[in-house]
Amino acid sequence: MRKIINIKSKDAVNDLNLFKNKHYYSLDIRFDNVHLCELNKKVRKKIFQKNNLFINSTTLYEIMQPLGLSGSHNYHGLLAEDILNALNSLIDPKFILVSKNNRYLIIPTKTSSFGISLMVVIETGAGLVDDRKACINKIVTIYPKSDIDEFLMKFNIKDILFIKK
Repeated sequence: MRKIINIKSKDAVNDLNLFKNKHYYSLDIRFDNVHLCELNKKVRKKIFQKNNLFINSTTLYEIMQPLGLSGSHNYHGLLAEDILNALNSLIDPKFILVSKNNRYLIIPTKTSSFGISLMVVIETGAGLVDDRKACINKIVTIYPKSDIDEFLMKFNIKDILFIKK
């Protein structure tokens, strides 16, 4: 089973809040209108094959729960609006970094409702709950990142694909 959320829709906040208020297990959520392939132009290489972006319902539930607790992911207390702002500004990032295991770290230009930058970790070539060979772009997590400059200093220059001027 899959749920589709159009991030440009007026219903997107309500759709996300459903996942904040109830933990749905073994469900993949597809975000439409993300336009991830636009990032390929910024990094001058083809890292994203598809525009859609997926997230597991457990991941979404956990990152939206009150700060401090944890499940398989830390709880970050993100609002539906935080997630939508991050997704809507992915194509206008501050930074794009290479991580390990076919993962990319993207720091969108919009900050969270509490004034801190968000980091979106996306895995390319990932599987879905009901199709392990799906080869999709999947959000591993989204979390606040306040020490961006210190964080960047730890990266090898070749792993920094894009910095907004």
